[in-house]
Amino acid sequence: MSTLSFVVALVVSVIVIIVSIGVILRQLKKNKLRKEKIAEGEKRLADERAKRVESIQVILQAVKNDENLTWIEASIRIKNLLDQLSLDLSEHETIKAFYAVEEETQHIPTHEQWRELPIKARMSFLKEMDDVEAKHKSTLEEARVALLAFPLE
Repeated sequence: MSTLSFVVALVVSVIVIIVSIGVILRQLKKNKLRKEKIAEGEKRLADERAKRVESIQVILQAVKNDENLTWIEASIRIKNLLDQLSLDLSEHETIKAFYAVEEETQHIPTHEQWRELPIKARMSFLKEMDDVEAKHKSTLEEARVALLAFPLE
């Protein structure tokens, strides 16, 4: 092998090594950025989950102390927050009371639809809501205590 061939092979080898190092460094940088994005996403999910858990706890405390928060509203909110946490406690011995109340009242209009209802229809729904609350009052109290003790995190 001539010296020129050796030098050309050496230069080509060095170029291949430099390009390879460049590709490896670029891939390592991409991997680092991907890991950072994954970590940010996981942190955001953990923060959102913690907010939902805190919301459940606040509702459970407020329903006992706040006259404006009804058991029906609390049940609907709690059930929706549990759904957002991907927790199905509908089979839980006591916590299922929230699901029962939500299911029994899901046909009742809310927000804008409620405001558009005639007074007679509102009164009928209010009576129905009072009946549902009275029917489930004791089980909702038990469900409240059970959910406060339940490990949501």
